[in-house]
Amino acid sequence: MKKNILLGGMLLCAAAFTSCNEDFKDWADPQSNAQGNPAGTYGITVSPGSQANVVMDNATEMSEIITVTAGQEEVSTIVLKDITIGGQKLPYTFEKGVISVKSAQLDSLVEAVTLDRSATPHAVIVKTEWSAVLATGEAVPVESETEISVTPYSNIPEIDPKGYAMLGQWQGWDPSNPTWMTEVEPGVYQALVTTTDAGDNWYKFYKGSGFDAASFPWDDVALGCAENGDATSPNLLVWKDDPRFGKFETPVISGAGQWLVTLDMNKFCFKYEPKETKYYVVGVPNGWSTENKTCLMYALGANKFSYTTSWNSQWSMKFWSEEHFGDWNAAFGGENGSTAATGSLIFGGDADGCGAIGPSESQVWAVFTADMGSRTYEWTIIDAPTAEYNAISVIGGFNEWKDEGEIELTQLESAPHNWYARATIAEDTELKFRANHNWDVNWGGDGSAAISEDKYYVTPGGDNIIVPAGTYDFFLNDITGNWSIAWVAE
Repeated sequence: MKKNILLGGMLLCAAAFTSCNEDFKDWADPQSNAQGNPAGTYGITVSPGSQANVVMDNATEMSEIITVTAGQEEVSTIVLKDITIGGQKLPYTFEKGVISVKSAQLDSLVEAVTLDRSATPHAVIVKTEWSAVLATGEAVPVESETEISVTPYSNIPEIDPKGYAMLGQWQGWDPSNPTWMTEVEPGVYQALVTTTDAGDNWYKFYKGSGFDAASFPWDDVALGCAENGDATSPNLLVWKDDPRFGKFETPVISGAGQWLVTLDMNKFCFKYEPKETKYYVVGVPNGWSTENKTCLMYALGANKFSYTTSWNSQWSMKFWSEEHFGDWNAAFGGENGSTAATGSLIFGGDADGCGAIGPSESQVWAVFTADMGSRTYEWTIIDAPTAEYNAISVIGGFNEWKDEGEIELTQLESAPHNWYARATIAEDTELKFRANHNWDVNWGGDGSAAISEDKYYVTPGGDNIIVPAGTYDFFLNDITGNWSIAWVAE
């Protein structure tokens, strides 16, 4: 571990949880506060302590993780103000230049910050904030960073050779019909689940070998979390006879929708995130066609989707998920003929009460927004657009950013200001949408991620959009600037 020499800073916060035996003058009332004095001037050194490499299997109750010394006579007192790991406060005692912490609290915090319970050394940075009070009464506020390591308990589950499955509310906790997870990389498993309750949807993970038993062993093969009803994602995994928690509880997924659940048995953590399925408008915009998939709703993030155009009827639309496209008994709608500004989505067919809906006025420009987490929708009437474009195209590395060879989108006659094209890109590329074949108006992404088979949008922005080689459906709304690039299976 390296030795850290402090540099001066202005840090005035008092720390909670501190126990300090050093004699020191009140920071709030020194004779004066030295402005920006480098602490190295006074020979102040912060170093890893004698127990800076904590191994939980043989750790003592307290671990001495950091020491501090001052090599100049003019430093009368060193006062510890705060200690954090990953931005989280760590309770401590500070006596005779030594910072000590409870080993169990340190392990708990490090596991939470790293999201890793594996029995391997976890190197972390401990940030400390100090005041060096000089003999003159001046105080030098300083901070340091010191690296330590923590190795969690070795009593961890082995990876089950039969893999893992989920049981939960969505499948009636039925062990005869589990939701099996797919191993996507060594020790990492995923499953796609659909929840229908807008509140909490309870579930657990189960070792695959347990399903071979004549009588399902339930808790013997289950994995959960520390706190019952915890919806935190990502979260730490807890198991039977857990050395830290003793027992496991049942986690929940909050909200209705489709979710991609990931179980990492290398680091013993898990997470769930919205799997934002594509949804297509069926109705006036696509001619009520069971084959026309040109009206893709634009993903807004957080499991919300929208479509903006001119609507001409109270019976304007329903919508389908991609997997149910064309199935009138598996559509989303509302109360038949409803023109309410907000409402609850109904899934199914006519017999289930799933009717066509529309805005409060005919021949009106409006934004339709569906929240698939809460299963609700909203209509927002807007002013008619004033900008009109003769062309929308895609330009990029695939055509050397030239005016020739752009991908030309077509404006939908029944959904004005929405544009569509299908095209194949031979090589990985970067691209943008633009209007009228010039750069006065153009649309890109925020640079956060690339398009892929599963990811068909990023937050709109000014950066180029990264797109791998393949065949794609291109969608753009020139009112909102929302766009989608959806991979097409060959």
